Amino acid sequence: MSVPDSVAVLQLPSTPRDLLRADLPLPLYHQIFNILRTKILAGDPVYGAQMPTEFGLADAFGVSRITAKRALDELANAGLVERQRGRGTHVIHRAEPMAMHVPLVGLLENLHILAESTEVQVIEFGQVVPPAPIREMFGLAPGEPLARAVRVRSHHGTPFGYYTSWTLTHHEDFNAQALASTSRLKLFERLGIRLKQVRQSLSAVNADAMVAMHLQMEPGSAVLALERRSYDESGRLVDLLNILYHPEQFSYQMTLDPDDLAPVI
Repeated sequence: MSVPDSVAVLQLPSTPRDLLRADLPLPLYHQIFNILRTKILAGDPVYGAQMPTEFGLADAFGVSRITAKRALDELANAGLVERQRGRGTHVIHRAEPMAMHVPLVGLLENLHILAESTEVQVIEFGQVVPPAPIREMFGLAPGEPLARAVRVRSHHGTPFGYYTSWTLTHHEDFNAQALASTSRLKLFERLGIRLKQVRQSLSAVNADAMVAMHLQMEPGSAVLALERRSYDESGRLVDLLNILYHPEQFSYQMTLDPDDLAPVI
């Protein structure tokens, strides 16, 4: 399989070696594999993007070249990357989730209920220039920022969801303090962000060390991954939300009428 020439390069976390746990029975190469696999399945990096070299990966994670090579080989064995002598390693997985149509009113009502009955902790917030794949989703100019938030949602003190969102707003009232005390849907209404369509996709990924720490689970454990794209009346993407759910603390259910089932039977 051939991949196109690409200038996109995988962006690693700022301190990737801090995500590894030497006290776990899971080998280091497999921990690195899980971290990279999660990013690739989420679409960052995109199809055709170049992965770090074995030496670059080893230096970033503070491991041997053999360990880094094993992680890249595992990605290749999983069909996520292609390794070519002289050209390096490139992503060959295409992250194109299938949309499911559900009534928007019922969905938003359920989200309101969830927000009101749980607690949220804001881990990060700021106006951040997004990576190229997300910039392209929103149709932004290079260097234009989005409001990025990382939150953990809990129920009676038990964390069940790790939320990462990108929102098209620069309003001063959309901030960390507001996100910690008010549901995002209420903030959208307050700021005049009208949602016309919501598209969701579900998948399963492995939790990296950062996610595992916040969800109180072992790194590499399977989590339910939900991506939610929200569009305004003009059809423009205004919010991108990725949620990783602890499978023992959260289940996702949907009720469909017979008319809804017709297209998928």
